[in-house]
Amino acid sequence: MRVDGLIDGEAVLDKEGLYVGDNPPGDDDWAPYAKYLDQCTGQQINTVGSYLIRHGDRVILQDAGMGPEPTLPPFTGGGLRSALWALGVSPLDITDVIYSHLHIDHIGWTSVGGKPYFPNATLRIDRRDWDHYSRPDYKMEDWEIPVTHAERDLVSKRFAPVLDRIELFDGDTEPLPGIVALDASGHTPGSTVLELRSDGEKGLLIGDLVHTQGELVEGWEFVINHDRRMAAEAIERFRKYIYDNKIPFAAAHFPGLLWGRLKKDPGGSGIAYETL
Repeated sequence: MRVDGLIDGEAVLDKEGLYVGDNPPGDDDWAPYAKYLDQCTGQQINTVGSYLIRHGDRVILQDAGMGPEPTLPPFTGGGLRSALWALGVSPLDITDVIYSHLHIDHIGWTSVGGKPYFPNATLRIDRRDWDHYSRPDYKMEDWEIPVTHAERDLVSKRFAPVLDRIELFDGDTEPLPGIVALDASGHTPGSTVLELRSDGEKGLLIGDLVHTQGELVEGWEFVINHDRRMAAEAIERFRKYIYDNKIPFAAAHFPGLLWGRLKKDPGGSGIAYETL
């Protein structure tokens, strides 16, 4: 199994306001993670893109980026097809797209100009996310309104040309050999972590379980989680699973889509994040 990160674009955000709760992180809390911020502006970098998984005869994408059309701030996109071609992969080669969830920055290349962009692919979606976001009467959350072109970006619009190729899955299941979908609901109703299994090894693609390294290690409360209690429980559960089993992982939005691990904090009694 080979896994490559494909950068489509990014969202560059002021770190203030990303986290809420009784004790949102201040400058001192951010200090251990400063190297993951933009060194010029101090802003937080959310890389946007996909992971390409090649396994046996399958060529699989986790998520579909922002898409090529003009976006609204703070998002940019459009690089995914070049990232694919740089690896010698055509959109026609993609056999499956598995969505970690159905937010705007994960579905953009699903269809372009009213046509399927991956015409040979089966699109695999957690049933809870599909039922929630695909309703024709879906009402956008407050954060979605200023960043969404409703006439094209809503799930009901983006997926309209590909309804015949959707396969829904439920909770903890194995939609493809060696790829296990693990329930991580909280950020959205059907947020999914993928566990990749090959030759006795494991790796996790954690999607939007967290958006920054500090959120994973410290449990910061992300402002746009659909269900904050469930999101906190999912983070705690996967943090323990990753650390206890020494599993490498990659997130949907860590800068550069690099892999990392959790290890014992050399300066204390807790844990720390390290880029691989």
